[in-house]
Amino acid sequence: MNTRNYLTTAILAVLVSPSVSAQITLEPVLVTATKTKTTDVSATFASEIYNAEDIKASGSTTFYDFLNQNTSITVMPSFGNPYAQMLDMRGYGIGDGYENIAISVNGRRMNNVDGVPQLLSSISLNDIERIEITKGSGSVIYGDGATAGSIQIYTKKDIVNSSISLRLGNYGRQTAAFSTGLSKESFQLLVSGDHNQADGFSATASDGFKDESSNNNSRITLNAQPTSDLNLYLSKEHSNVDTRYAGKLDLISFNQDPSQNNGSPYNHQSFKTDTIAFGIDADVTDNIRISLNHSQEDKESAYVSSGWLSLYDYQSDELLVVVKQEQFSLTSGIQRFNGQRYSPGDTSVTSKINTAYFAQGEYYINDLTLSLGGRKESVDYSYASDFATTISDDHKLSSFDVGLNQKINDQVSIFSNFNSAFQAPNIDRFFSGGNFNNFIEPAKVKTLNLGLNYVTAKDKSKITLFRSNLHNEIYYYSTGSWLTSYNTNIDKSHKYGLELQNRHQLTEKLFSVVNYSYTRAIIDNENDGAGTYNGKDLPGVSKHAINVSLNYSPTVKSTIVLSHNYRSSAYAANDFSNTFAQKQTPYQSTNLSYTYIIKQLELSLAVDNLFEESNGLWVRDDAIYPVNFTRNWSVGAKLNF
Repeated sequence: MNTRNYLTTAILAVLVSPSVSAQITLEPVLVTATKTKTTDVSATFASEIYNAEDIKASGSTTFYDFLNQNTSITVMPSFGNPYAQMLDMRGYGIGDGYENIAISVNGRRMNNVDGVPQLLSSISLNDIERIEITKGSGSVIYGDGATAGSIQIYTKKDIVNSSISLRLGNYGRQTAAFSTGLSKESFQLLVSGDHNQADGFSATASDGFKDESSNNNSRITLNAQPTSDLNLYLSKEHSNVDTRYAGKLDLISFNQDPSQNNGSPYNHQSFKTDTIAFGIDADVTDNIRISLNHSQEDKESAYVSSGWLSLYDYQSDELLVVVKQEQFSLTSGIQRFNGQRYSPGDTSVTSKINTAYFAQGEYYINDLTLSLGGRKESVDYSYASDFATTISDDHKLSSFDVGLNQKINDQVSIFSNFNSAFQAPNIDRFFSGGNFNNFIEPAKVKTLNLGLNYVTAKDKSKITLFRSNLHNEIYYYSTGSWLTSYNTNIDKSHKYGLELQNRHQLTEKLFSVVNYSYTRAIIDNENDGAGTYNGKDLPGVSKHAINVSLNYSPTVKSTIVLSHNYRSSAYAANDFSNTFAQKQTPYQSTNLSYTYIIKQLELSLAVDNLFEESNGLWVRDDAIYPVNFTRNWSVGAKLNF
């Protein structure tokens, strides 16, 4: 055992010793993935639920950090970009996995119409009230892209207190945030904002710049209750990201020093988003609730170095009717998403429009819950230009979900669901080498989940087995040249695995959290690979992933959190034939944080990547993007008033 492992073991031993004694809530928690309230242990699907207290207890400072260090989601900076990171769940690959997760914030869809990952850096971690991760389900309510599952993010609506915080760290890292508001009997006004910046983690490039970055978010929300049966909300959000991020290194350079520059200026990209959302939620009767939600997002993505600028116009609408009776609940609705991308000075406009109708119901028989739902969705594409004939395509798609949850006794419940889902291609899939690639087929997947929940006064465990069968899984077929490579479909593939979550109260003041997953993703048949891909592992998928943390409160005013994140090796992101000389090496990071409270003041100290593991994203041989390779420390203070 090496020195760092001895040190980790020693710290863990001290924390779990009998003389040490944090409280954690192990009761069932609220889940609203089906738009009706239930508990996670009564749900007919696999889920992970995290509330504001879980987020606070984790010691995380950004949304991406929280997902990476505490959940079953695989998180990796997109080719080095820390503000637009790629996600994977259940073995869809780090390269394309984010396209297989439907993500929403307060019901607003965050998936892009093109191949850009969801911009989760536009969400302040301090604003989040609850995160719900639905695995192998969610296609009825969230539709396109929920092949692996869905993530629902809910921001705070109530004012707990006003606060202002400041955090400083090495590499010029600075974080400042505030939240405040006004609460009256019939309305609540919330205002929040945050600023993050870093001077860079790598060497200075030839143009004199380092991989520096900054991120600013602001949000204002008004909630009003004119009557006891009527709720109105209006929100305005803005996010601005400016980042330079490192390019790829060869293996020798990466092993010598992952912070070195490859001789080229860093990629310089900026994002700007402005979102307006409003909605009405009304109780028509004691048993019927109707809600109407609308949002409009204007987004700008600029690659400053090349001068490439893309503008986006997104509009989302949703009408929901929820009927709740003692024996059953029924959620039905209509959703429409209209997304367009264009560039200034370019007459071409590419659009993707999703229109869906759905219904999801649950029926309760004593300790048995039965669920059934279905969705019909049309997807319409259009590419219009003054210099070319307008190109269009459309798909008529459907999904369904059937499940059950049986309570065995006060401690044990079992659940199972069978889910059918689809992923319609993003608009970038129709282009390659600068030319029209041709339309490709949507991906379709059927997933079976079997699970068990076990809850006692000191322990909460969830175990899920799953199997997914896919047709036309979407991927990029590389010929070795970007001029001749193209987007296409894997004819047939499958995935299976096991997921384990456990929270255990070890002593009065100490609890542990474990999140483990075993995942296999296999290509059964793919004609474009001429048989060389058949029976091979999908690249970028680790068999084993585990997050483990210990939360210890030596006093009522102080908390220590020690966590470790590990993912096993995998084939490089482009290695569909499993023949590259270099593989994705295991990902590891050990993190430690300490918080001390003095009345309304919270003081904190954090060290991420304690043992300075050199992590990277392997795309192919000698194409390695260094990520999370430095030891980062920070000190912070937060004043609540």
